[in-house]
Amino acid sequence: MNNSEIFKLIEELRYLGVFLGAFFEGPATGLIAGFLTKTSYLNFTLAFLTHSLGDFLADIVYFSIGYFAKGKIKFFKISKEKSEKISKLLKAHPNKIIITGKLTHAFGLPVLIAMGMQHYSFPKFLFFNLIATLIKSFAILYLGNFLADMWVQAENIFTYIGLIGITLLVIGGIYFFAKKEKI
Repeated sequence: MNNSEIFKLIEELRYLGVFLGAFFEGPATGLIAGFLTKTSYLNFTLAFLTHSLGDFLADIVYFSIGYFAKGKIKFFKISKEKSEKISKLLKAHPNKIIITGKLTHAFGLPVLIAMGMQHYSFPKFLFFNLIATLIKSFAILYLGNFLADMWVQAENIFTYIGLIGITLLVIGGIYFFAKKEKI
């Protein structure tokens, strides 16, 4: 799913689109949803809640895949060695690993699957993953909102620059026309 498809999904389905987009591609969806909150197309609180829920439920699915995988993880291209390294870290620092895995998009999937494979406590997983999900969703939506604000400011600056440029061209044209005609 690419960004234009995510944007179209959100545009057509609004909050359901945010939920589905977050389930399949959380960060890109969060940025787009945050951008749309600046335009008042989406409500920030509702976008945040639906994004968090979609992202959180996807994490539960990945945890469950690891839980029931029984060593069959080739589909996700996670080597047995990588899974064992994650497992050792998980046993030593489980809560830190959950939060770090969630907040670093690149490590999220292997961490979620490895936690499931280790049969980590599901209630603890839910608790710490929910905290990390709320932090991450808020940060991504806020960033999208902030970038939209910067976009509006940049658009205004370029509008002023364009108006100044057109004004200078008109004044220059009048000056050269007047000089040529010796007015």
